[in-house]
Amino acid sequence: MFRDYQLAYLVNAVKIREVIPLSFKKQGMAHVLSKSASHIPHGAVIGHFDVTALVEYGKKALRCAKGVDGAQVTNVCVRRALYRNFWPFFIKTFGHCLHHVPDVNAFLDYAPWRTAGKVYVAEDINIGFTVHTKYGVIKPVLRNPHQKDLATVGDEMQVLSRKARHTDPEELYHRAARAYLRTSLLEFDLTGLPGFLTWIRARLRWRKANAEFRDLPDEEKLSVTDILGATTTVANIGASLSGHHTVGVIMPPEVISFGISDVRQVPWVVAQEVVPRPAVTIAASLDHRVFDGGDAFPLFDHLKRYFDNPELIYEWKPGDQI
Repeated sequence: MFRDYQLAYLVNAVKIREVIPLSFKKQGMAHVLSKSASHIPHGAVIGHFDVTALVEYGKKALRCAKGVDGAQVTNVCVRRALYRNFWPFFIKTFGHCLHHVPDVNAFLDYAPWRTAGKVYVAEDINIGFTVHTKYGVIKPVLRNPHQKDLATVGDEMQVLSRKARHTDPEELYHRAARAYLRTSLLEFDLTGLPGFLTWIRARLRWRKANAEFRDLPDEEKLSVTDILGATTTVANIGASLSGHHTVGVIMPPEVISFGISDVRQVPWVVAQEVVPRPAVTIAASLDHRVFDGGDAFPLFDHLKRYFDNPELIYEWKPGDQI
């Protein structure tokens, strides 16, 4: 009773293997993504980039690292990891690009009856990046990567990724929901009511704690502050599978999200000849209430500049010009 009529018809007409209740994490994501799909008019700008310079720079750096003596072996390992896995490079590059195009590093408050709409341009650049765990995707937040050297960015991402795989997402998202609910009550925001009811239902439903994480100290797990406070989100489909293209969903109240493909060989026209080149595809999903498609063009210009000149990211150190 009270089910969607199309769903009810299918349940009665189709043989059902099993009924699986959504976890609290998935209920929360369903609530946020439904809000995103129903409230945010998405636009997308997609760019394909030749990253030959980046790949060649990494190969050169690896050859140099192999010649360093044993006293510096720890630093060599860090450098090798950074040059083999371009994920930290991409995250830091996005941080630099957002620094140069600050209007897209923002939040939207769209309430015509209250404010007629406001855009809050953020000073901090906090990038949420996806980590795939056996219990689902978790999005820790790396804060201000444009102000840190690449080794620090790589180290922090490694720590956050390890903590994500040591964290029970159900427990973590319950704590995150409490933080949001407190703010909802203080703001008298009734739109938070469905989330509150979801949380109450989940609390009333008995759930056995995941024994895998029971004996791990809290410092080995993600905290609520590790997953809240992102100013933009970057989804790296290329880190988990051979995916050539992804278009992200904007996480409100953010106004942009990015998707990165894997680094792959593609045919590329160079000097009127078709040659194999390593390439990536970057997709930017924009909130069309805030931006026209052209607002992303400067961002893509900066991406190309860093891809063509990777030393601007790899050799950057605090105090250098961003």
